[in-house]
This record gives sequence, C-alpha cells and structure tokens, in this order.
Amino acid sequence: MHKKSIPSGSFALGGKKKEVLEAYLGTCVGVALVDNDAEIGGLIHILLPEPTGTDIPFSPAVYATTGLPLLIEKLNEAGARRSKLKGCIAGGGLVGEVSEQDLMLDIGGRTAETVEDILREQGVAVESVETGGLFPCKISLRMDTFETSIEPIVQQGGGQEAGDINISKDEIMQAIKEVKPIPQIALKVIRMLREKEYDIDDIAMEIMQDQVISAKVLKLANSPIVGAATTVDSIDRALIVLGEKKLFQLVLSATVEMLFADTRTGGYSLCKGGIFHHALATAMTAHEISVFTRRSQPDIAYTGGLLHDIGKIALDQYVITNAPLFYRSLQDKGVDLCKVEKVRFGLEHTEMGFMLAKKWGLPSVLSDVIRYHHEPENSQEDRELVSIVYLADLLMTRFRVGYQVDRPNTEMLEKSLSHIGLGKEDFPIIIDRIPRAVFESTLLAT
Repeated sequence: MHKKSIPSGSFALGGKKKEVLEAYLGTCVGVALVDNDAEIGGLIHILLPEPTGTDIPFSPAVYATTGLPLLIEKLNEAGARRSKLKGCIAGGGLVGEVSEQDLMLDIGGRTAETVEDILREQGVAVESVETGGLFPCKISLRMDTFETSIEPIVQQGGGQEAGDINISKDEIMQAIKEVKPIPQIALKVIRMLREKEYDIDDIAMEIMQDQVISAKVLKLANSPIVGAATTVDSIDRALIVLGEKKLFQLVLSATVEMLFADTRTGGYSLCKGGIFHHALATAMTAHEISVFTRRSQPDIAYTGGLLHDIGKIALDQYVITNAPLFYRSLQDKGVDLCKVEKVRFGLEHTEMGFMLAKKWGLPSVLSDVIRYHHEPENSQEDRELVSIVYLADLLMTRFRVGYQVDRPNTEMLEKSLSHIGLGKEDFPIIIDRIPRAVFESTLLAT
C-alpha cells in the first residue's frame, strides 16, 4: 500500500485508491474528512489556528481558519456532500506542561478548538477526537476503505527491561574515539564564518577535491528543502545559483549527514536518517529566528542548530540496547530526555557532545551551544545564541515530529524568548516563521 505523507501546511484529497494519507502530529492538528457514500476523502495537516499577520508569504492550508474551509470546498467540488462528511481530529499536543493561564503557549489546544468550531459551523459531524497531551501521534486515512486511525508514533515495545547502565570513563572515551572525525573542510568553513575572511575560490576548490562532500552537497542542493530554481550539477554552479553563504551551509549539512550516518533506526532515530533531518530542520529554523530577531549571527545559529545533537552519535548504541524502558520513560512518565539519559547512562547527550566538540577543536561558542541547548540559562558564552538553538530545537520537536526521540525541557521557553527580545505573545509568530521548506523536507526522510 502506497503511503503519502502530508507535510504541515498542506492537504490532499481524492477518490478510492490503494493509498494511505498520513500526518505526523505533535502540536499541529490533523483532520481527516470522509464522505463514504461518494467515496471521497481528504486529510489536512494544520500548523496554527489563524494567520499571525507577519510578512511571510500567505499559504491558506497552514491555518485552521483558512485551510479547513478550503479542504471542505475542494471535497464538495470533487463530489462530496457537506452533510455526509464525517471528521476525525488528532494532534494539538501541548508545547510543554503549561498552566491553564498560559493560553498563548497552548497553540495546539487553540488550533484544535478552532477546528471543532469550524466543523460545527459547517455542519460536519465529528466521529472521533484525540487531541491534547504531550506525546506525538500519527493520523492515517486509508483511501481504499476510507477508514481513519490514530496511533502513537513512539511504540513502547515489549521485552525485558535492561537495568541502568552507568557508562565508564573508558567506555566514554572509546565511544568518542569511534565517532568519525569531522572533515577538515567543515572546520575551515566554520572558522571562516566566524572570522568572515576567506577566498571563495580556494574553498570551492577544496570542496571539489572531496568527492564525497561534493556529491552530498549537490544532492542537497537539488532537494526540495533547498528549492533551487534550476538544476545544480557542479560546485561552481551551486556557487552561482545559491551564493557562497548557502554553499557553506550545504557543506556543513553534508558533513553532519556523514557524521550521523552510523546512527540507526531504533535508537534516537525513528526513521532512516532521523537525527540528521532533525538537525537540518533545527539549523534552518535557528537561522530564521536569528534573522527575524536580529540576535546573534545567522550563519553561526545555523551551524549551532546542525551540531547541537552530535552527542547522540556516541550514545546511540546504548539507546538501542535500552530502547523499551528508554521510550517508556519518555512516553509514560513525562521525564525530559536529558534526565532519562542521566539515569540510564550516567551522562547526557549534551555532555557527550561537549566532549566531542572539544576533541574536534570547535569554537567555544559552538561547544557552548552543544552543551547547554537544553538549559540555555547556564550558557557560558552566548546566551542569545543558545536560546535561539533551544527554541529551534523545541519547535522541531513539537511541530515536525516523527524523526527522532526527544523531549526537551520546556521550563526554559518563556525565559529563552525573553533572551532574544520576545514575549510569549510572540510565540505564534515564531512558529509561523518556521521555513516552509522544513516541512517539505519530509520527502528526504523516506
């Protein structure tokens, strides 16, 4: 059965066929609508309750107030009858454990309420609602039977639970030793971005001399997440079409993809390449937040977003062997990821990542991001930068789910917003500014 993933801010509809429409939901809301008599159905993946009035290009399917009526209209045009439509609603999870007074942070709850109001006004019967909570789910619509199902993304698994593993110092050193060294070309790019002094022709020549990096850069350059207007078939062409800053970002992205290549599904990753795709999306979002707020340096924010989870490379092998209890602690007990790691392994991925950063000789500002992206209040270098990466990581964990196991500590949310000159009333605006290409990049993770 062919499966079609519906990215956030889009919908799909059609008649009877052997296909399953799916949407992976955290704080986003998914709505499946079906007319069984007409054998027509559709699924929409909604990001926000209503437009925020920012300067980004308007896309109606992003918002409940514009996207849901549009889907109903398209279903009617395709032959469905409004009075015969049946709806199922899922998602709308909390960003974190916020109080009832913090309604501005309960984006998912507001979106779910808006959806229910619209369906009621449109006269569409709702057969099932599974919204709220803190954990992601998947809504699926089978187009051959028009049956809808809602299930958790992280399956707890069975089997005997392993005991806690306190990783010894020797094991830590061995795990770090086994991680592939970061390519010199990446270190050079990071240094140039910091110093803002470089010869672009020299760096382009170095990229071309590394066939593996070059191939990965060109693959990314021609992917939906970059959206180049024309085919990019060489590094020189990439430089002309995308510009030097984007080329640098692609070099770093290709490097991180190589570093995460040894991580496997069943550990931190929930799908092939899950950790890398989360890192790439976090980098793009951190860059946008930096540009929007005019805080920190956008290219460094991008780099910090790419590298923030490198500690998971070394810890992944231990997560795989402890997956049942590891997943259960996150799912049932509501414990944030770093606390679970600390209990299970004796150290967090942020600490392991900090050791890797020191080994590779990364700039201290990036080491600081890697170490404190779950607790920006403790940043020793650049609290604004760490707050930006924290926010980007949190947004990707709640609004772009299904890639990796994670549960950030949301207690820092309001303070992190304040560090970059924003209040909780600005949170919907930050969500609205998540680059749309981030959601389209689901095509890469298949």
